[in-house]
Amino acid sequence: MVELLVRTIELECAPEHAFDVFTRMIDLWWPRGHRKHRDGSLRLEAVAGGALIDRAPDGTEWTMGEVTEIEPPRRLDLDWYPGSDAAPTSVEIRFADRDGRTLVTVTHRPLLETKSIWPERVALFTKGWEAVLPALKSHIEET
Repeated sequence: MVELLVRTIELECAPEHAFDVFTRMIDLWWPRGHRKHRDGSLRLEAVAGGALIDRAPDGTEWTMGEVTEIEPPRRLDLDWYPGSDAAPTSVEIRFADRDGRTLVTVTHRPLLETKSIWPERVALFTKGWEAVLPALKSHIEET
């Protein structure tokens, strides 16, 4: 069984900018097809105990994840809720300086509650990160 899903992408900017875009501007770049509410908006409360919230046009909100640890501009850790807050997974996002560029590394793993369903879910998470990270890169390169 694959215990870790790891994806990386290199961005043409400093870690401070990458972290800022990832956290403060998440609604501008996160793909609409990878949200609970396609026409909703996202906001990330970038503090420990904060949340990644998807708000539907009618005002209802879905918590996609909870911030467990944050060290701007290097680290963001989340408990990720794949459809249910009773079945969280763990997502660690690192922003490393590479000579003026940023290497973003996402490490996604099951928590105890989700180890049994991880094999069926990991393909969905892989597909998700393979859409999300290029969207972040495109946004940074276009702005």
